[in-house]
Amino acid sequence: MTPADVPEVCAPHVKAGRPRDQVAHDAILDAALSLLDENCYSEITVEKIAARAGVGKPTIYRRWKTKAELVMEAYAARVSNTVPPMVPTDNVFADLLTYLDRMFTVNAHPVNNRILRCFVAESQFDETFRAKFFEVFISRRRAGLIKLLNHGKAIGQIRQDLDLEVAADIVYGAYSSRMMTAHAPIDRAYATSVVAMLQNGFAIPTART
Repeated sequence: MTPADVPEVCAPHVKAGRPRDQVAHDAILDAALSLLDENCYSEITVEKIAARAGVGKPTIYRRWKTKAELVMEAYAARVSNTVPPMVPTDNVFADLLTYLDRMFTVNAHPVNNRILRCFVAESQFDETFRAKFFEVFISRRRAGLIKLLNHGKAIGQIRQDLDLEVAADIVYGAYSSRMMTAHAPIDRAYATSVVAMLQNGFAIPTART
């Protein structure tokens, strides 16, 4: 039996009142995530996702054009569900520390860390995946960071001339360096050190008396 011949979703798993299409959709995302927990992206196929979800390949391709779209949506949903939205306060640098601490905590999990390494590696060789990785995962997180820094400008704590795109590159570069090499911990102490250094360059200089 091929994956295309597998029945859509086994009836026992369908919860009362849930549309069949939504059940299939959720089963596919769950299957993609479970495969990600066990394999690198390059080792996952649409056939494997279909078989684990109990659906046919056509059901997947009706919802996602490519494997990259499906896998990135599944992983982005998992991460977004584990990190509550940031609510800006009147201290942008305390907010930045909270932002980094949350990101470091989620990505410090061994499975999440391995998945991200696989994503970064895959993006070096697959342009389609790289574009989807940036669109679905990286750009949305950068947007949250830039929104936070813009709030800092609005309340007069961050220099108005600060290039926020470059600032975002610096912040994410601090994470990526340790994530890819594992030469030192990615923890709250590191987040605190990063924010202290960024404050020296990002903050509006105080007048000397």
